[in-house]
Amino acid sequence: MELAGCKTVIKEMQRKLSRHKEANLFLILALCFGIVMACINPPFQECDGWMHYLWATDVSFGNLASPVTSLSHEDGVVLVPENFNEFGYRIIKPGTGEGGTYIQYLKSVKPSLKTAKLQLINVPSSLFYYPQALGLFLGRVFGFSVYGGVVFSRICNLLVFLALAYFAIRITPILKHAMAVIGLFPITLYQAASDSPDAMLNGFCFLFIAMCFFYAYGEKESLDWKDACKLSLVLSMVFLCKYVYVCLGLLVFLIPVKKFVNRKAYWKSFGIGLVLLVIFGGAALLAAASIVSGGQASAGAEGMSQTQYLLEHPKFILQMLITTFLNKFNDWMLWLNTLGNLNYQLGPLIYLVPMYAVYVGALDRNDACERIRKRDQWLCFVVFLLACLLVVLGIYIGDGSLNPVGALIAQGIQGRYFIPALPVLFAAVSQRGLENKIRHFTGKVIGIMCMLLLYSIYSLYGYCM
Repeated sequence: MELAGCKTVIKEMQRKLSRHKEANLFLILALCFGIVMACINPPFQECDGWMHYLWATDVSFGNLASPVTSLSHEDGVVLVPENFNEFGYRIIKPGTGEGGTYIQYLKSVKPSLKTAKLQLINVPSSLFYYPQALGLFLGRVFGFSVYGGVVFSRICNLLVFLALAYFAIRITPILKHAMAVIGLFPITLYQAASDSPDAMLNGFCFLFIAMCFFYAYGEKESLDWKDACKLSLVLSMVFLCKYVYVCLGLLVFLIPVKKFVNRKAYWKSFGIGLVLLVIFGGAALLAAASIVSGGQASAGAEGMSQTQYLLEHPKFILQMLITTFLNKFNDWMLWLNTLGNLNYQLGPLIYLVPMYAVYVGALDRNDACERIRKRDQWLCFVVFLLACLLVVLGIYIGDGSLNPVGALIAQGIQGRYFIPALPVLFAAVSQRGLENKIRHFTGKVIGIMCMLLLYSIYSLYGYCM
């Protein structure tokens, strides 16, 4: 009897594990490769890595409420270790062995417990540096070297991303494999295993998209204002990090009215959720306004800002967007599989990763996918397109050093900026009636991603060490 009972328990555990095998395999793979990336990537080498480190350090010294208020110092400065100049920040030249030498040097340097003030713009949002700040704070407490503290901060950031992405893959009733593959992109993991706030941004975007899919196509039949508030809270987190991705909020219109008691309850629920979004989003808008205004200052031409120029020449916006797309699309695809400070190219993965993602997205079919209506696909396509356009416009308007007033091509956009909206694209192109008869599809999908990531680690090691 006891043996029979054990067999029953084991079978039940296997059934539960099999039910969420996409999420479980994603978690295992992402954790292993993410930790390796965090360790072999020399500190500060990701895009804007030095800035992210300084901001995370400032948060670790007590600046916990930016942009609402500065708790530890006046505006326009950050707190850093007194000996931060000893860190010898520099961009590593790939393939020269500088990375290994730099790591060894930083292992011999400990960050000072005393602080110095450094003139720097305020942290855009302290919230998205909490994981990194916790790692840096604990690193100082335990006496880690600069290298040890950075690795610890990266792992903390990685764990938050994994928690958000794992839950997203677990709850979404559609496109589980596609979302897992996007989460396992080398650039996605590389950013997650760094001090970049993109880790939390991608995680919250994936989670919001998955929640919309769950409420629209999942088995839950009855929704109320609490569900709307959950969506609003997650979207608020996205808004606080990078406001342009708030357009993902349009995905709530995937959710059928019939899932609420009546139409009145539907609008009431989302009305309550909108109030929550406005409260949290207000701080993001104020911060964004100051950042964008400051970014445009150096782009002034005869007193005209970039925004003023676009408002006076609305037709130019479309011309600039089309020209940018035609001239920069190849670069975006290239940079989507380029690590480091856009100087660690992943060779054949430049082509293989996007092609493989399209392949998986096309075959990622289950019964729930049949519930996707044509109007839903059009909505998803519009949301993805709008997110891409807002990313380009946001950089074009906000970064005056790269984009002078009236420039015809927007500079400074990277392929990784489009990752948060990629799951929506696959929902937009989903084909009804397509049947996937591939046996052990999940294992094969994750297995191939494992091989691609092994090549990424091999390349990264060669560049850095």
